This record gives sequence, C-alpha cells and structure tokens, in this order.
Amino acid sequence: MRLLLWLILIFTLATGFTLAGKYDPGYVILVYPPLRIELSLALFVLGLAALTLLIGALFRVSAATFSLPAKARAFRRQRRLAAGQRALRDAIAADLAGQHDAAIQAARRAIELDHEPRLAALLAARAAAHHSPASQHEWLVLADKYKTDK
Repeated sequence: MRLLLWLILIFTLATGFTLAGKYDPGYVILVYPPLRIELSLALFVLGLAALTLLIGALFRVSAATFSLPAKARAFRRQRRLAAGQRALRDAIAADLAGQHDAAIQAARRAIELDHEPRLAALLAARAAAHHSPASQHEWLVLADKYKTDK
C-alpha cells in the first residue's frame, strides 16, 4: 500500500512538472566567463534533480564503504565464535562416544579459539583420565587458571 502511494505521488509530480515545463517559457542562464549557457527551466530542474540523486547515491556508497571494516570484523568475530562452539560441541560428542583423543583435540581447539576455555579444559581432563592421571592433572590446572570469580 505504501509503495502504491509513493508511485501515485511520483507520477503526480512528474505530470505537474511536465505541464509546468510545457507552458513555462522560462530560461536559466548560467554565465561563467567566457562561457554562457542557456537552458530551459524544465531541463535545469531535471538536471538539478539528477545531480541531487547522484550526490545522495555517492553518500550512500561512501557510507557503505566506510562501514565495511566494522562489518568484516563482526563477521570474523561471529565465524570465530561459531568455530569455538563447534569445537566444544565436538569435544562433548567425542567424549560421550568414548573417543577420548578426539575429545582432547577438540577441547584444545576450543581453548585456542577462547570459547568457554574452562569448560573445554574440564572436558579434556575428563577425557585424559582414561589415558594418564598426570595429563588429567595438567588439564585440571589449566581449568583452574580459567576459573572466574562470580
């Protein structure tokens, strides 16, 4: 409905400008020595409208261009978060499936991506318990390093 109203308004304005330009013998003279340009008023108004649209488009393009670095940073941050979530989910699934080496590797990847490092270290410690207590102790020390005070 809004689009229809805009179209009616635009066509009404176009018709009005056409009728005004048809019956108006006005001229615009642009003088820049030694040049002198004489235009009809309708052509001048049309050129001015086109120039306004062009400048508006240039502003939009420049605004989009200057916002690209922030959008790229947000995209990389989102992709890193998704990779961290995927690594943590893989660590949980591998540990529950009894694939302890894969669980440790996935937990290490989640820690590298800084996604829930304490939980990932605890998962790695749980998986390492099946291999060696010394390795489990190292993971528990790492989990304690990431302990948050709440």
